Amino acid sequence: MTQTMDKQETPAQAKGLTLWPATALVTGTIIGAGIFTQPSWLAQYGPISILGFALTAFGSLMLALVFSSLARRTPDVGGPYAFSRQGFGDFIGFQSAWTYWIGAWVGVGAIASAMIGYVGVLVPDVVDNKLISIAVAVSAIVALTFLNTRGVVTGGAVSLLLTVLKVVPLLIIGTIGFVAFDFDNLGPFNASSLPPIEVLTAVMAYTLFSFIGVEAATIPAGDVHEPDKTIPRATLIGTSAAAAVYLLSTAAVFGATERSDLETSDAAFALAASNMFGSWAGNAVSVVAVISCLGAMNGLILLSGQIPMAAEFDGLAPKAFGKLNVKHAPATGLIISGALAAGLLALSFSGGGLGDVVSTLVLVSAVATMVSYAFSAAAEIKWLALDRGKVPVAHLARKMAVAILALLFTILAFVGGGQEEIYWLWILVVLGVPLYIFILWRRAGKGQNYGGEQALADQDVNA
Repeated sequence: MTQTMDKQETPAQAKGLTLWPATALVTGTIIGAGIFTQPSWLAQYGPISILGFALTAFGSLMLALVFSSLARRTPDVGGPYAFSRQGFGDFIGFQSAWTYWIGAWVGVGAIASAMIGYVGVLVPDVVDNKLISIAVAVSAIVALTFLNTRGVVTGGAVSLLLTVLKVVPLLIIGTIGFVAFDFDNLGPFNASSLPPIEVLTAVMAYTLFSFIGVEAATIPAGDVHEPDKTIPRATLIGTSAAAAVYLLSTAAVFGATERSDLETSDAAFALAASNMFGSWAGNAVSVVAVISCLGAMNGLILLSGQIPMAAEFDGLAPKAFGKLNVKHAPATGLIISGALAAGLLALSFSGGGLGDVVSTLVLVSAVATMVSYAFSAAAEIKWLALDRGKVPVAHLARKMAVAILALLFTILAFVGGGQEEIYWLWILVVLGVPLYIFILWRRAGKGQNYGGEQALADQDVNA
């Protein structure tokens, strides 16, 4: 059964993730490469796109509130997977874990690919030679995977360091950078010929994918200090911080750069930083972009080990994913996920049009992740419906409204991902069915003695 946290902490939790490393895991996973490329795409619509971005931030906060509520109700290992399984049973739980896991390692490969573009600004030879590009990106995946095999605490500490290194420069752009703000650079509020509602919908569909990671603190619950308190706080603080960084820095970039220049730039933040602080700032922003990519990759690698581990504890994943090393980390699962990400990365570099490949991988990753989000929001709605008469009407109505808004938000994100990406996701879901049947067959033959549960119990004793 799922590892539900008791009031008395396990040894792993007592020395596990505290509030700020858990918060950094959330913020660091959310803030990735996307923030550095979005202004160029948003510029085609004008300042109205910032309003759309703000609506996206609001929807993400609704999701954060849902995950905070779910974490207080059942602070179990696995986050969205655990919530989905408890709400709708084993099959939905399996699909939630399966799609989330795929989304995580696909996302690692996509971000590593995008990182090479930023490294190339600093060292042009990296992007000019495919073998060097692959070597640098794979090395980053290997290094971060190794760090995460040292345990959740180590991974959380790395997330805290990388989050500080990338958030502080973005905040500088989003605060001090406003000294270069010029309203004439903004142009018309709606620079497109589309009706405002269509523009807002398009912007929300595009920027929804920038907030993946709001659930990050709920997943390694077995290694979180005081999970019933730390997880909700980290989720809300981390998501709010990411939203503030996004909106402030994007608005500053819009005001510091002419819209026509933003539309044609592949490095909008570097261009804006040069206008704000001088030419030296362009390279500095490229360094921050690389750090941002590493931080997002680190968060996704950590989660790619935790989700299948939680599923294996329930007998819903291959046994290898539940094996823990002496650092209480699912090392085998992390290595498998890292190897798949590296293989996907090498495959993407073997063809042409890397930018298109990265874009497709990011959307597939985001659409896959939305499945778990939607199941989690639906589970919250179900439990709130069952809570009728147990809580005050006003409290119930508020939480129900939040959960419904979060579910609508995930549906919009899923549809906004595009038909091709949904098609590929559907194929992956179908491919998971034979694996699910095999797992049920194995479970029927071996009873309820799962390797992952025993490994966790042994690890707590050794700790």
